[in-house]
Amino acid sequence: MVTPRKTASVILIVLILSLSIILPLCSSGLPHVGEDDHYVKGEYVEGEVAFVWTLSRDPEVDYAVRVNVVPEREWRYQISPSHFVLDEGNPHEIVMVSIRIPRTPEVDSMSTEIEFHFRELGTDDVHQTDKTVIVNVKGVTPAPESNTIIFGIRNPLPAPLNTPYGAFVLNLATWFLIGCVFYFLVSPVIHGFTKKTKTNVDEVIIRMIRKPLLLLIFLYGTLESLMKLNLRLGIRTTIYQVYLLTVVIIGILVTYRILLAVLKEIMNERGGPDSTFGRVLKPVLEKMVGAILLVAGLILVFHSLGVEVTALLAGAGIAGLVIAFAAQDTMSNFFSGMHLLLDKPIRIGDIILLETGEYCRIEDIGMRTTKLYNIRDHEGIILPNNNLANQAIVNIVEPDATIRARIEVGVAYGSDVAKVKSILYEVATDHPDVMEDDVHKTSVRFRKFGDSSLEFSLRIWVNQVIKQWGVMSDIHEEIDRRFREEGIEIPFPQRTVWLHHMKDEPK
Repeated sequence: MVTPRKTASVILIVLILSLSIILPLCSSGLPHVGEDDHYVKGEYVEGEVAFVWTLSRDPEVDYAVRVNVVPEREWRYQISPSHFVLDEGNPHEIVMVSIRIPRTPEVDSMSTEIEFHFRELGTDDVHQTDKTVIVNVKGVTPAPESNTIIFGIRNPLPAPLNTPYGAFVLNLATWFLIGCVFYFLVSPVIHGFTKKTKTNVDEVIIRMIRKPLLLLIFLYGTLESLMKLNLRLGIRTTIYQVYLLTVVIIGILVTYRILLAVLKEIMNERGGPDSTFGRVLKPVLEKMVGAILLVAGLILVFHSLGVEVTALLAGAGIAGLVIAFAAQDTMSNFFSGMHLLLDKPIRIGDIILLETGEYCRIEDIGMRTTKLYNIRDHEGIILPNNNLANQAIVNIVEPDATIRARIEVGVAYGSDVAKVKSILYEVATDHPDVMEDDVHKTSVRFRKFGDSSLEFSLRIWVNQVIKQWGVMSDIHEEIDRRFREEGIEIPFPQRTVWLHHMKDEPK
């Protein structure tokens, strides 16, 4: 049975609940802290984490705002701004709290309270809003289970060695044994397989990484063994950073040595140290590889030490653009030289015909210029690689060193055509440097009736490009001699002028 007393109690409870819902909605003057950012972030040691909020005032109330940080540990922090006023002229304010992780943190995660105090101007009323942020430390190895060895196996040693120190010694000895097994058993077996391949590159790589890999196994074993000692987080973090730094340095050095060895093998396959690859391309590639690995190594080292490298990369990119723009001609010649050396459209010793009509022999191909020798004028020419790569050149010695030459001859009208063709053919084929076989055949063609001569074309194959001018001179001389003997006239242009006088024209 419902009594009046119970009914009054129910009504009172309903009124209280209704007021608790309605009053906050109807109240004014409460500021707003925007949920603009994540509240859980991670960063490496000596790194900095920033949390951001946007604070807004009530349209009718002004506030004096104060921001505090209540950390669980003595981690450095900075508030910007920490004191300000929210009023009609400044209705919104962005607050940033930066927390810096120390080099040797005591814990791998920290929870921090951010307190926002709002005091209404002209009154003593204070409103407070709290936000909780969590900062996790990256790059630290979790503490393994105490008194265990590799693969989580419990320490099997009897007392008094059944302790974390005994596990440390046993774990270190286990990793040392694993390294020795790899070095003396596994590595020789792999090396035996690489000897059966056609190339020596894989054998060189195995030989290069054998000792460094043994050192890395020992280092990792030492790290794992030290983690069994229940060290403080700061000490574990320092040990882990030293381990990463050592691994990066060893990795960079081993990579550089492997690349040098690979370039050496390629050089030996392409003609040895005296080849174009050995004299020009290999030194340049070595310097480029060294510079790239040095930059990559510095970035990895900074990253392993917890240094933010984004700004460094952005600065390096901008500096690279500036340098590339300032030295675009040099870079163009450099990459053109790389194209000439790698694609090999021309080689040292080739004879080329430039667009200017000069016959030149390639003396040397550098990274910026190409040295040419003008055969006809006995001149040395230094041509930028970009100019050479961007013009149409004729490589006369490709596909071989032979060249086809043409001699134009004109004889007087009335000459015996068959006799002329026979003389031209005999003169050409009798020369020792003119080729005559199934592929290279001498041909004589009666081209056309000229203004004052019958025009013939003699096409011959010369066995060496460099001999073409001497051969053509010899053949011209012999043709002139044979034509004189046979009474064949070589005409020259003539003009007949007729003078006509009118009858009534006075004399």
